[in-house]
Order: sequence, then C-alpha cells, then structure tokens
Amino acid sequence: MEKDEFERLLKTARIELDEEEYSLIEKDINQILRFFDRLENVSLEDEELAFHPVEIPEKLRKDSTETRDGIENIFYNGENYRFYFLGPKI
Repeated sequence: MEKDEFERLLKTARIELDEEEYSLIEKDINQILRFFDRLENVSLEDEELAFHPVEIPEKLRKDSTETRDGIENIFYNGENYRFYFLGPKI
C-alpha cells in the first residue's frame, strides 16, 4: 500500500498513530495485502468444492397459527408502554 493511501485510510478511520504504531500497522497491512494477492493466484479449476462437508439433519418445527384481534394483543409477547415497544437502554 502506498504511503498516501495508508495515510488516507488512517484519516478516514479517524485513527492517530505515533511513529512506532504507524510503522507496525503499515507493515501488518502490507502483509495482509500480499496474502490476498497470493490468494488471487490460487487455481480451483480441478478441485471439487464442498459446501456442506458434514451432513446436518433437518430439524423442523410444527407450525401453528393463532388469531388475536385488537392492538392490545400485538404487544402480547413484548414489553411496552402506552403501545410503544420498549427496548434495551443503550
């Protein structure tokens, strides 16, 4: 990665580094990019791909329907206040 690209990346991510951190992170990113360059050259033409190497049995649930009328029943399973759903505090 070129130096100006790396500095733009740091600026975009709003990361400030001292000189030692800068050189270590730049070195690590360049190693990662070299690894991805090597992966681009891997040929899988003669390989059979395995999407599910382990057989996973299907576990199906029984479906059932319920009918509830009225807005009060919409909030039946959730915590609410004045017909607004309540969520966790952030």
